[in-house]
Amino acid sequence: MSKIELQDFVQFGRLFEVYGGLLSNDRQKIMTDYFQFNMTLAEIAKERSISRQAVLDAVDKSCQKLKEYEQILGVCVKTENLKQKLMKLQAETSGEIKEKVEEILKEI
Repeated sequence: MSKIELQDFVQFGRLFEVYGGLLSNDRQKIMTDYFQFNMTLAEIAKERSISRQAVLDAVDKSCQKLKEYEQILGVCVKTENLKQKLMKLQAETSGEIKEKVEEILKEI
């Protein structure tokens, strides 16, 4: 992977939110620094006293694992499909049902 484009950055950030707990503690920390704190590979490497290449490898392998988890479990796709259905329902209804659907959408 080596260079993560913006749309991929967002996608992997979402995957990390869902599946990050399945990664090793060390990889979780690296991915948190990278995706949530927006640290560069060099900054992470310096902080952890490892090479930039080691950080890059950890990020690449973690991203690959996150993709595998999504392919197997499909939580993100299912959640997005559910959101789309709820938004359609919200647009087609009114009153109390519309408000309840809105509350559910906020929770997702």
